[in-house]
Amino acid sequence: MNREKGFTLIELILVIVILGILAATAIPKFSNLTRDAKVAKLAGMQGAVRSGTTMIYSKAVIQGKISGDETITLDGASISLHSGYPIGHWAFGFSHTVNLEGLTYTSGDDVCTSEWCGRGNQTSIPSGKTTLSPGMIGKIYTKGYRYSNQCGVYYINHANGTVPEIGLETDDC
Repeated sequence: MNREKGFTLIELILVIVILGILAATAIPKFSNLTRDAKVAKLAGMQGAVRSGTTMIYSKAVIQGKISGDETITLDGASISLHSGYPIGHWAFGFSHTVNLEGLTYTSGDDVCTSEWCGRGNQTSIPSGKTTLSPGMIGKIYTKGYRYSNQCGVYYINHANGTVPEIGLETDDC
């Protein structure tokens, strides 16, 4: 007697249900990995901004330009300082903390189409951090995001003699 072997309908439904349960638990973990990768990329940029800021401040100390408004030249670029640190203005200060070819300045709230975009000369950022005049805030954010998204690295020179704030906005990443 030859019997055909195969799965019953109940066995197939049971396998499909188990696969559905596994997929439902795995998908959130994978989407979380994407967010974690974006935040890690921003943390790397934050480290680069910190390092660049320290390098510029060190040069300002050597030249005795650590009080009030000053200017130094680094790699042919004129950098505006307050208290020895780059100001939060994009073109004259903050942008010189990192040296990236793919870093594009934006003046509006367009979606970033370069690897990195930046904007400065602000008094507040979307997460609510603020500074008073003459302090300035700059922000670097990554491709696919807008300045208004809370997903980026911010730089705040309060222009009061304190060390600049360098942090992350990650709520929208």
